[in-house]
Amino acid sequence: MNFKEKIIVVTGGSSGIGKEVVKCIADYGGFVFALGRSPDKFHYFDSINKKSSGEIIPLKCDVSNYENVEEVFNGIEKDSGLIYGLVNNAGVNPSRNNILNTSIKDWEETIKINLTGAFNCSKFAIKQMDENSKGSIVNISSIAGLHGLQKRVAYSSSKAGLIGLTKSLAIDHARNNIRVNCICPGYVKTNLVNEYLKNLNESQYELLVNSHPIGRLGSVTDISNAILFLLSEKSSWITGEVLSVDGGYGLGQPVYEK
Repeated sequence: MNFKEKIIVVTGGSSGIGKEVVKCIADYGGFVFALGRSPDKFHYFDSINKKSSGEIIPLKCDVSNYENVEEVFNGIEKDSGLIYGLVNNAGVNPSRNNILNTSIKDWEETIKINLTGAFNCSKFAIKQMDENSKGSIVNISSIAGLHGLQKRVAYSSSKAGLIGLTKSLAIDHARNNIRVNCICPGYVKTNLVNEYLKNLNESQYELLVNSHPIGRLGSVTDISNAILFLLSEKSSWITGEVLSVDGGYGLGQPVYEK
């Protein structure tokens, strides 16, 4: 994998899957901008920059704010050059409820960050990619976007929207050599998922693990590897694809015995 001299933006880049992706891109020589809403987390990248062959530049950005995104992306172009890659990873899940118990506040926050945020960033990234006639976007959806999850009406809707966004962008911009693909992770041990896991009893946790036939929950490395492939030139003939990286969860067959 080689991202030398490539400018790549990762949203939600200061934690979880995003943080791992940022680190790996830098390790492969990329010039990566890690966007996040919490600058207090950015110090993590100081030690990585000393070891990697690329460079990480953390930037504060609220992806749901159109003007803020426009300002940040224009600044990247002005100071560093045209963007090659974008990973739309920023996501929230403030409501674990059915529709009757989902507040309009939680619904709007989820859609604004998970879906509108990807729209905002994709718009300004593609504007730059058009100038180079080259680019790769990877949207991070979820098994919730493919299958729906119980009491996740807002989250599932936002992630299903990302799949539609992926396919539309892929069709619209393929002729200009801009590829757009989508990853649908299963349950991965991130801060977002850990909040859910800590409320499960032993039998519930076992059932969740067994719902992934490979027999374990995912890691950020599992997801990062797939993202890096789709970002890279190694996937140059792949666009509009929705790739499940879920340990077999989508097969719908819990496995209890080896």
